[in-house]
Amino acid sequence: MFGTNVDTVAVWVAVGAVSVAVLGVVTQFPASAPPDGAAAATMIDEVATSPPGSVATRQLHATEWSLTERQLGLRTSAGTVHETLLQPVTPALTGRLTDVLESGRPAAVFNSPDAFERATERRRTDHKAWRPAPDRLTARHVAWGGVDVTLVG
Repeated sequence: MFGTNVDTVAVWVAVGAVSVAVLGVVTQFPASAPPDGAAAATMIDEVATSPPGSVATRQLHATEWSLTERQLGLRTSAGTVHETLLQPVTPALTGRLTDVLESGRPAAVFNSPDAFERATERRRTDHKAWRPAPDRLTARHVAWGGVDVTLVG
């Protein structure tokens, strides 16, 4: 009645193996959630579909990002997300387009609407891969002399 059952050892070994397997799975979970690409893309889309002069800024919690005419990518150690944008945008990451993004006045930076349009077209075709992410993301809808673009940087 109080004797040791042979099956008890096998049960304890099985419970121990399952515990080790569960511990291995749990330790592989990321420490934080992937970046919120949907919120950033929604902010960009809201500015792009708003009247010219609209601007919005959002904190960006990512280590790297990529931006093309129609897609935003955010990356952290917890994961990578890609969001498709409703309207085409122009990345304004460096140079004179960054000045327009910050000020909203292309006439102060470019000599003519044609020069502004050429700069935005060049930037749209400049598809660089991942780059360090800024602390904040800004989107501005700019219209000047028939050129209507949404700058993002």
